[in-house]
Amino acid sequence: MRLSSASTLSLAYFAYFAVLGVFVPYIGLFLDDRGLNSHDIGVLLAIVTGMRILGPSLWAALAVRRRDPIGVMRFGAVLATLGWLSSFYQGGYWPLVAGLALYSLCWTAILPQLESAAFHYLDNNTARYSKVRTAGSVGYIVLVMLGGWWFQQTGPQMLPHSALLFLLLMLATLWLLPKYPLLAQTDTAPLRFRTLWTHSAFVKFMLGAFFMQMSFAPFYGFFTLYTRDLGYSGSDAGLLIALAVAAEIVAFFYAGRILKGRSYQKLLGLCYGLTALRWLMVAFLADSGTLLAASMLLHAFSFAIAHSCAMQFIQQFFPSQQRSRGQALYAGVIYGGGGAVGAYFAGVAWQDGAGATFTFVMGAGCAVISMILALSLPKNIQPAR
Repeated sequence: MRLSSASTLSLAYFAYFAVLGVFVPYIGLFLDDRGLNSHDIGVLLAIVTGMRILGPSLWAALAVRRRDPIGVMRFGAVLATLGWLSSFYQGGYWPLVAGLALYSLCWTAILPQLESAAFHYLDNNTARYSKVRTAGSVGYIVLVMLGGWWFQQTGPQMLPHSALLFLLLMLATLWLLPKYPLLAQTDTAPLRFRTLWTHSAFVKFMLGAFFMQMSFAPFYGFFTLYTRDLGYSGSDAGLLIALAVAAEIVAFFYAGRILKGRSYQKLLGLCYGLTALRWLMVAFLADSGTLLAASMLLHAFSFAIAHSCAMQFIQQFFPSQQRSRGQALYAGVIYGGGGAVGAYFAGVAWQDGAGATFTFVMGAGCAVISMILALSLPKNIQPAR
């Protein structure tokens, strides 16, 4: 029986974020088990994350040129799966780096095209899209929690097998989506990057988001190692991360109401300030499970509401014809560049756990810089000219 478009899209989102639910929280434990020190882990994560700088724009350009987003998505998923197979090969550090870099570069081909396909098949119905997109958050939470339990049963080597399982599910699902033609756009003016960087508001916004993403690097790269060293079990770490994602889902649900009638500038500054508080709590109060759980709830602000404010800025700053390219620029510079730089410095500062407190304090410092930059933004967003 053939699945409906909505069901197929939901399954694709579930599989996509299920892979991330295994990779993001547990990659540090996996690499540590392979014998890598924190510096090597930081360099590897910096290289892998750096693939996200150019990846989204390159794949988007290929999709436009071929006018076949589904085909591009399938091709990227196949290459990403081949790159992931390197995690099974215990042949040294650099083959693993090369394989995971290929995986990361090609993985960026999927989500932007999947988002485009979702709006196409759902007739641009935002309400239907929100329901379908929720499957991704469910996939992430389920795999974070199951991953913690599975880690306790089998150890860190569970990561290659579990991620591969959902990569294969992703591949199967993408072949259930029928292709559709991407119409050529002849009325879109080229985006002039030198003009963008002459806008002080844009520069402050991007720098603030860049430092904010840097502040997340200790959490993304080393949180599960940190909790393990503090005596928490793998299931405990999974539950803590799942709690953060649950808070994120609730915050996204109410984000429209929260942003309505409020200053994006002050709200963004508040989110960045609460993020600094969050990392300080992780640095100094993590011995208390209750306080560590409370710090996870701040993910509602440090990611969900902050991301919604950032999307509002991009939506209003970029002209309508350039918003998709603005999103690609934001994703590449912030998630790719900020994530890569943060991962490298976190790896240097971590010192195999001896510098854990300092590393999270450093993350809090980055968040404070972001807060200052956010509060210096103009109260009203002026569109780029």
